[in-house]
Amino acid sequence: MGKIKQGILGGFSGKVANVVGSSWKGIAVMKSLPLSVANPRTAAQVAQRTKFSNVTVFAALILSSIIKPLWDRFAQNMSGFNDFVSSNIDLFAASVPSPFADLIISKGKMLSTVIDTVDTDDGSTTLDIYWIDDSGAGYKLADDNSYAIIINETTGDVGFQDVTSIRSSAVLSVAMPNEVSTGDVLHAYLSFIRADGTVCSNNSYATATV
Repeated sequence: MGKIKQGILGGFSGKVANVVGSSWKGIAVMKSLPLSVANPRTAAQVAQRTKFSNVTVFAALILSSIIKPLWDRFAQNMSGFNDFVSSNIDLFAASVPSPFADLIISKGKMLSTVIDTVDTDDGSTTLDIYWIDDSGAGYKLADDNSYAIIINETTGDVGFQDVTSIRSSAVLSVAMPNEVSTGDVLHAYLSFIRADGTVCSNNSYATATV
């Protein structure tokens, strides 16, 4: 219970509702208590927290190799990491995106380059992504740097590669954490960025079965 010591306009001690009165160096002071913070756990809130957890784990995996070069320079009022998370969070009810085709690996004014073939040899830990060299179309240059991600839907493995191949080479090798096996379903994403980092492409997508 709070006590007013000097009339209604004076200082008080104790607690009145969410206000606490006290004395500091002889001066009457009042402080408000923080409102109680609930931890809502409705089905929708739990689902959103799960998505956020899943997408941040995925983003952290590809942060230095994919997100920083393809997102940081172009994100508006946020980091590339946060832009990636915001753009993809609704796909991550599970640890891998769904639908896979909607995952955004990069976005920009350079059009995507269609994936021609994904090498899918049984027992391999290195997969090759092939495309047809389309240098000179729009903003596309022969020396654009290539970036790729391959997700093994069957095992959950994620492989990625950056800047070991240029557009004109028409192939990029991606190292997978484990061997792929017959029947594994693979999802491949291919992106390009200008050598000086000023223009980025939209990513292309393809799926293949080993």
